[in-house]
Amino acid sequence: MSETWFDARGCLTDDGMTMLRGAVPGAAPAELASHVAGCARCQQRVLAVESVLRPSAGKPRDPKAVWRNLLMLGTALLLLMLGMVVTVFLVS
Repeated sequence: MSETWFDARGCLTDDGMTMLRGAVPGAAPAELASHVAGCARCQQRVLAVESVLRPSAGKPRDPKAVWRNLLMLGTALLLLMLGMVVTVFLVS
């Protein structure tokens, strides 16, 4: 069975990639895990497959929410500066 996991170059075949991806984390066959740990080509293939199959986490931000947050931050900074100016005049 392990002979179908590697090609003539010694890298993972599609069957090997499927076996690796289908394994529970930490329970992949030791032969596959040790190969991927030392083979840059196979590491790139695994990462490329995962990035295609798993879209980036999170949703695109709503532009209105970004502007609202910036407005709230600006208001907070203005209130802070106003408080500092009032404090300076009250102390002196």
